[in-house]
Amino acid sequence: MRQHNDIFIPPSVPHIAGRHCGSSAIRDLMDFHGITLSEAMCFGLGSGLGITYLELPNTQTPFIVHVRSMGYEAEFFARIGVPFAWTEFDTPQAASASLEQHLAAHRPALLLTDIYYLPYFASKTHFPGHAIIAWQMTSTGDIWVTDTERPTALTVTTYALEQARFSTSPPFIHYGSQFAPASLQTTITAEMLTAAIHANANTLQDESNPLSGLTALDTWISDLPRWQSTGDWRWTTRFAYQVIEKRGTGGSGFRAMYAEFLSEAAVYVPRIEDCRLPILMQASAQAWCDLAMLLKAASEASEFPMDALAECIRSVKTTEQQYVSAALRL
Repeated sequence: MRQHNDIFIPPSVPHIAGRHCGSSAIRDLMDFHGITLSEAMCFGLGSGLGITYLELPNTQTPFIVHVRSMGYEAEFFARIGVPFAWTEFDTPQAASASLEQHLAAHRPALLLTDIYYLPYFASKTHFPGHAIIAWQMTSTGDIWVTDTERPTALTVTTYALEQARFSTSPPFIHYGSQFAPASLQTTITAEMLTAAIHANANTLQDESNPLSGLTALDTWISDLPRWQSTGDWRWTTRFAYQVIEKRGTGGSGFRAMYAEFLSEAAVYVPRIEDCRLPILMQASAQAWCDLAMLLKAASEASEFPMDALAECIRSVKTTEQQYVSAALRL
């Protein structure tokens, strides 16, 4: 096998450039094990939509709105009937030794990382919880990895990967999280897809926690005065724009990709189209995109657009609620 510089796709790596780290990594892992699914299908089967409002005091970004579900990877494998658990480690050295054993046995591994420590990102900000696939070792001891939209495999040093796997930056603390199955088997069914759609709608509808689901949007609106008065609101709004539109979401806070999933799932479950779920999700995607663009504009404005932001967030909640109500009738 040719090994030079940083870029090469080994013939055994079935990587396709994707939009979201978790769903594109899972798509690649499934393909390696002989199961061909689109990235959108992987995202939907994992009930990937979410809304979580996070407050991180004394940080550069004191408020974050997370637009993906928590525990997506575990939800995906549970939905398709595959046993799953992250393997965690006490030390970076133990994590590297385990990874090396898996790669030597030709078992690619799903890893969670912080992009700040991955050299090919050259990121000035921490962003933990980022999924990649490790495929094999180079002759010099580096690791071939694939990552989301990058079309080719890249090499990362063992040290850099150890740092990325053991990030202590909030909100996600890493302990070398790794999943390297020997084999994967499943068959996608209509019942599986319906259950995934219902589960995701219920997650969004759940009112038990004011910091998650649709109720988190109300919390966000009520907290807008604090966004204005805490830290650098121009950076906070810029980061919120990036999280919704740019940082591996496929645009519109994952809603555009989820609409694709619904259209694919309708082949198995025609009632999805009867309930107009793809159309309703496309409307939600547009509302999230509009909000992202307003946040971007806010980051460049001279005054904090509190009323406009509140109205835009209400519009997101209205369109998302219309989708959720229809999905729960499926």
